[in-house]
Amino acid sequence: MTARRLANSRPASKSRGKTRQKLLDAGLVLFAQKGVEGVTVSELEEAVGLKAGSGSFYRHFPDKGALLEALIEQEIEKAQTRRAREQGALDDPGQDVREALTLQFRLTLRGLRENTALINLLNRAADHFPALISRLRAAFVLDATETVARSYAGRIQRGDMVSADPAVLATLVQSTLFGYFSAEQAFGRPANAEAAETALIDTLVKILIR
Repeated sequence: MTARRLANSRPASKSRGKTRQKLLDAGLVLFAQKGVEGVTVSELEEAVGLKAGSGSFYRHFPDKGALLEALIEQEIEKAQTRRAREQGALDDPGQDVREALTLQFRLTLRGLRENTALINLLNRAADHFPALISRLRAAFVLDATETVARSYAGRIQRGDMVSADPAVLATLVQSTLFGYFSAEQAFGRPANAEAAETALIDTLVKILIR
């Protein structure tokens, strides 16, 4: 390929990459609202500025299932990045345990709120794409709990946290934070949301530290 052809191909490739990402973003929103089966290819095209019914979608994905799979891979990667930040705070021996736990809890709640659409997708797509959704659940629930448990085990060994099964403590924390988040989604954030969140976090810290 000549230098001119290479130069001309780069803008087109960059444009396709942007459109592909737009389809991933639109897919997350629409699939969460209607379920994968309830969204048409034309709707996805229209959502990203492509001509509805033109078939332009298929230049990027062979079908909606492939879009969902790519979307899940993207979200798993994001979850792993967020988890690394949480674990970094928990595993840092120079970080005060109270500060480390508080940071972990706030990051977890922030992650849940940022992933509201993804959580809705989990509920809607489970029946039609069980294998893909199982992978997503594993990344967001099982892997997250196991990672937190390993960090808690290190803190327990150093004498920073109560002497208890780290897996049980991790499950307690994750379940409590998810329950708090779920209540927000069901009933809305209360007027004193910041104070309520701080009180919850302070209480969890007191339960976990020696």
